[in-house]
Amino acid sequence: MKKLTLFSLIFIIAAILAACSITTSADAPPEAQPAASGEEAAAEDPNAVVTQAVMTVYAQLTQTAEAAALTATAAYTPPPTEAPTDIPPTEAPTEAFTPTSEIPPTQAPTATAASNMPCNRANLETKTVQDNDVVFVGRTFTQTFRIKNTGSCTWNQNYELRFAQGDLMGAGASIPMGITSLPTWSYVHVDILMKAPDVPGTYTNYWMIKSDKGEIFGVGTAANGWFWTTVKVIDPDA
Repeated sequence: MKKLTLFSLIFIIAAILAACSITTSADAPPEAQPAASGEEAAAEDPNAVVTQAVMTVYAQLTQTAEAAALTATAAYTPPPTEAPTDIPPTEAPTEAFTPTSEIPPTQAPTATAASNMPCNRANLETKTVQDNDVVFVGRTFTQTFRIKNTGSCTWNQNYELRFAQGDLMGAGASIPMGITSLPTWSYVHVDILMKAPDVPGTYTNYWMIKSDKGEIFGVGTAANGWFWTTVKVIDPDA
């Protein structure tokens, strides 16, 4: 656009110069006139004046265009280059086993035993291996029973779990509770190590409690309920 304007202006000035040249030739007398000096000829010759004006305008336009180009170049500021962001390495997957439930620690008794409570009675609070959990053939696992003393008697180190019926799945028939004293309303966690049979199927074992005097009792209000472990044993390669 700037070049088009410059050429247009030069074209207009050239046209004016040509017109002045024609007018000067038409008005000049036929007889010869004495030659003038350089300065007088430049002052008297209108073509020289116009030519000088054209050159001045052209020089000014050229300087203006160059100044504008320099200004545009100086005004442009390249955007800052962002530093590359470090990508953390991918962590290798790790194997983790999540327990099926959380068992809080043994609680201290919160109330005294009532006079009409039976001496030996219990309640099953939780167990880690839930009914029909899947276990691979030949795999060992641990069942943890959380048992609460709901009778009026304090249990001692001679209280134990006793197998009632079913499939032992490698466990012992008598499981010590691992306590020295368990007052009324207190809890105990009893671990039983078991092993899944080598043949797929559903297996269950039932348990009760034996007191220090040989009395067999269970869970619930009547102290005659069993508590148990039931698992589904499968063969992953079958």
